[in-house]
Amino acid sequence: MKRIIASASIFILISVIFLNAQISDTDLGKIDETVRKAFDIFKPTGLAVAVMKDSAIIYHKALGFSNADLKKPVSTASLFNIASCSKAFTAVSIGILVDEGKLKWTDKVIDYFPEFKLADDYITKEMTVEDLLCHRSGLGTFFGDLLWYNTSYTDEDVMKRIRYEPVTRRFGIEFGYQNIMFMIAGHLIEKVTGVTWSDFVESRIFKPLEMMQTRPSNNELTKDQDIAFGHLNNKALKVYAFKAVKPAAAIYSSVDELSTWTMLLLNKGILKGRRIISEASLNRIMEPHTIIGASNMQKQHGINFYMYGLGWFIYDYNGKKIVEHDGGMPGYISKVTLIPDQKISIIVLNNGNDGYVDNALRGDIMDILIKGREIDWIGEYSNIKSRSETYEQTALKQRLAGRITGTKPSLSEEGYTGLFRDKSYGDAEVKIDSGKLFLTFLPAKSVFTGELEHWHYDTFKVVFKDPFLTFGLITFSFNSAGKVIGFKIDLPSNDFHFWNLDFRKM
Repeated sequence: MKRIIASASIFILISVIFLNAQISDTDLGKIDETVRKAFDIFKPTGLAVAVMKDSAIIYHKALGFSNADLKKPVSTASLFNIASCSKAFTAVSIGILVDEGKLKWTDKVIDYFPEFKLADDYITKEMTVEDLLCHRSGLGTFFGDLLWYNTSYTDEDVMKRIRYEPVTRRFGIEFGYQNIMFMIAGHLIEKVTGVTWSDFVESRIFKPLEMMQTRPSNNELTKDQDIAFGHLNNKALKVYAFKAVKPAAAIYSSVDELSTWTMLLLNKGILKGRRIISEASLNRIMEPHTIIGASNMQKQHGINFYMYGLGWFIYDYNGKKIVEHDGGMPGYISKVTLIPDQKISIIVLNNGNDGYVDNALRGDIMDILIKGREIDWIGEYSNIKSRSETYEQTALKQRLAGRITGTKPSLSEEGYTGLFRDKSYGDAEVKIDSGKLFLTFLPAKSVFTGELEHWHYDTFKVVFKDPFLTFGLITFSFNSAGKVIGFKIDLPSNDFHFWNLDFRKM
């Protein structure tokens, strides 16, 4: 690690552009200092930062590697998967269609997709276009994400299967972060225009904004492009192949080209004299729709409210309205922050899978630019990262300590084999291969497969191929005749709810 970071310093790219007299040289120097400090402390593989003020990039910088294996330096033009920062592009696309009279925010989803169905009939009938974009569908946070993550399912398959996901929130009121609803919004664009979401965002947003290198998903990337590959432990990962849910998370862009995107948003929908979206639609996108509530940490830092608009989080800080979104995909963490009344945007992308450096940088840069509370955000998030790592280590020790030794399974290996089905997710298979018991989730067999090793009683340990996941514990259930009838999986994850899965033997 130390050698890699030391080598990264050789490839530091610095480009500070003094284009706006309202930002002093001193403040620009402070920004540069805080970016360097954050990189040294958090050590993401690659980091790219851009700050815009009044339609000009006043600062941009890249540090580290776009590919650590090849020691290739990252640049401010390097393309990162911006993950959920893609959602804002989908919301603006819907806004453009509203401007053109092809949609209304209050249109019912079922009027466009008769096959659309959730577990609650009332929600199915009442879900509107606007509801799709503000995380108040009634589904819990990340519910259904296992349906698209590394599976063979298409968007149409995912839409059919969400009807089996449990409704746990109050529809129209409670926040539950959703990727699948944005997927449906993307298909709505195709439904009313005959053009795919990918083609629409390219022709109606990327090209008019001259975002010439930005791509709607991995499918459109070319070998000659400057791609910042995602990393885990400073090892480059393969590009994630999006099959479903592209409108929620698939865009690849750079801090330089995202600066142009934020310029459009800060200029009320106009760029270079051309209106892309009406001010009315943009206002609706950036106004609160769903209450989330400020966390204790946010309240301690003077944040009074925390809301969600349409593709954006919205909160107050130091008397200013902040419009912001984060994104995360394997190896990537992204953050785009707008301070509308100051015409400021802050863009931070890293390909080191670091969920802390972006937050720390956004906080320190905001304090420099709007003369905030001068909180040591880097120190604070460094402590949070340390506590989080300690918590994870403690939780792992507790899981290991919970194993009961000296027990045996109730059946021979053959007794656990068979085809199992979760009504939402689909099929899983337990079989014997080369004398060993294996579990495979068939829709995602490339990553969700692994040997079952006896843990205790009728619980077995599985280590899936996905490097981002800890081990899972598979516990089989039996009928009165002592035969296996199903299994549940205990696999702690912040992103995927394995505990929702209930596999029944076919």
